[in-house]
Amino acid sequence: MDIPTGSDPPGPSPASNGEPSLSSIRRILFAAESERINQLDQEKERLKSEIDALKAQLAALQAELVVTEKRLREEADGLADDIDGVIARRVTAAPEDMAEALGPVMAGALRAQERQSRGELAEAVAPVMGEALERQIQQSRHSLIEALYPIIGDVALRYVGEYFRELQRNIDARLKSTFSLGQFGRRIRARLGGVSDTDLVMRDALPFQVREIFLIERGSGLLLARAGSDKAVDSDLISGMLTAVRDFMHDSFESQEASSSIDEIQYGEQRIIVQDGQLCYLAVVIHGIEPSGFRAELHRIINRLHTDHYRALQSFDGDMSRLGELQPSLDQIAVELGDMTAPADKPAPLTRGQKLALAGMGIGGALLLAFACFYLQFTLALLPVAFGTSTPTPTSTTMPSPTYTVTSTMTATPSPSPTATATQTPTATPTMTPTDVPTETPEPLTTPEPTDIPLAIIPNRPVWTYREPSLESEQLDIIEAGTPLTLVETDYPWLLIEWQSPFGPRQGWLSTRYLDITGTIPPELSPSPTP
Repeated sequence: MDIPTGSDPPGPSPASNGEPSLSSIRRILFAAESERINQLDQEKERLKSEIDALKAQLAALQAELVVTEKRLREEADGLADDIDGVIARRVTAAPEDMAEALGPVMAGALRAQERQSRGELAEAVAPVMGEALERQIQQSRHSLIEALYPIIGDVALRYVGEYFRELQRNIDARLKSTFSLGQFGRRIRARLGGVSDTDLVMRDALPFQVREIFLIERGSGLLLARAGSDKAVDSDLISGMLTAVRDFMHDSFESQEASSSIDEIQYGEQRIIVQDGQLCYLAVVIHGIEPSGFRAELHRIINRLHTDHYRALQSFDGDMSRLGELQPSLDQIAVELGDMTAPADKPAPLTRGQKLALAGMGIGGALLLAFACFYLQFTLALLPVAFGTSTPTPTSTTMPSPTYTVTSTMTATPSPSPTATATQTPTATPTMTPTDVPTETPEPLTTPEPTDIPLAIIPNRPVWTYREPSLESEQLDIIEAGTPLTLVETDYPWLLIEWQSPFGPRQGWLSTRYLDITGTIPPELSPSPTP
């Protein structure tokens, strides 16, 4: 008899109703399926347990893999250190063998690096290039000279040719310049000193340019003011280095010459001329050969700066705003030093006293000429009064009586006959009679009207043009001496000019001190007189 389980629903027993129970029927009908389900559940549990075991094995393998990877990494690092040590020992022990081993791949490695990163390769090789060239020159000087001979020859010929062309242009500009008494006197002094005109002209044709002017405090080396167009120059660095060099030279040679100081530093074609002062000193960067009197002019300039700005320089405590009036003074000094070229360029401007003297001489000459004309006219007018007017008077004069002389002259004619000719004739002697001479009245003089002459502007030497009318502005192009220029605009003493270049018309600003101006000068170019 089947006992019903708790899961089976309650029902009437077979004894009560005589029918088979529902669970018995279900077992009979689904016996095979129930068995299959039980098998599948068992299989599921088995697979689940296997999966859990596999997961545990995988975790163990992963942990072992991590440990193995770490151990391999440590071993690789140790091997790398060992390899580096082995290579280092190998290079030390047998450098020829290492060079022979790496030689075939070095060229390829350099070419690959050059293709991939040319800049990095150049940066890596650059520090040793200078030393490599020195070693090459020491070891194989002859072969290096042979290799560089064609290039050096061309470079030297080009440099020398350009230098002499520039010198020729400067000499031509000096020869074309107008004659002046200053030039004549300078040539006389040169002749007396044994210097020929050729040497004098060549000396005047040497290039000269003031590039930078620095005003530096004497004690601290601080830069007080600066004038120049080279903005790339580190002014503070230059002022500090100049002061350090001056102090070093003073400390090194103090026992020998305690009162002397460094006055010039030369680097290549540039020179720094130093003019010492009480509170500050002037450092002028020049290119070329300075004209005569340049150092005396620097001495006068530093004295003038001390006179004009003594209080500001003495009480300077690092505040640049208190030196506001010093910068315009240094800009004006830069213009004055730029004008100090060779005397043959153009005559120096007259001072106020010279202008007054010339004006006085002109007025005196005009008054003397007017007085002479008046005296001459007055003298001619007084001549009749001083010497009187002569009156004609009758004078008896004995006249000789005429004498007749007969002269026979034979003349071959078809009918020859004597002819009497009178040769003496009576002559009347005239008597001088004074007459009044009328005095000529001078006609009024007419003042000729001035004739306008076309304006001609040419540079008197090779000069830079500027983008703005200031030495601080950007430099544009170089104009050769003698190039015809056209005036566009004026901002005295600067002119905006136009000229023809190989690339077409160009414009730029130039100072009038670099130009020779002929013809009728427009009113805007005439400088206003300074009181």
